[in-house]
Amino acid sequence: MAQLPLNTFKTKTALLTATTWQSVYTAPIGVTSIILMAQVSNIDTATHYVNFAHYRNRPVLADAQGLGGQAARTTSTLVLNFGIPAGDAGTPLTGKMIVEQLDSVQAYCDTPGTVQLVLSVLETANA
Repeated sequence: MAQLPLNTFKTKTALLTATTWQSVYTAPIGVTSIILMAQVSNIDTATHYVNFAHYRNRPVLADAQGLGGQAARTTSTLVLNFGIPAGDAGTPLTGKMIVEQLDSVQAYCDTPGTVQLVLSVLETANA
């Protein structure tokens, strides 16, 4: 049986092509990922608005005190209508974000095809 590499660095780029949530990165089975950096670049001549979220695919069980549980298929919006001026860029993350296996990073723009998202990702094999 082939083993996953312990740590793999990847760069994921996506042209935002929808006006509703689209998955731009999904952590593979057996992998937990850390989004090290996310940058959105406006490649158009007008200001555009970006939305950025974490999508929980599987449920998280509550702890012994009944806290921290989360339902499956939950979108947690991190940035809503983040304005990016023409020819400029911005970052929708102020720190790092954990993406557990089968969870996703999602984004969309007010005008499809005008904003590019770049993610710097560290994938780590689950033990």
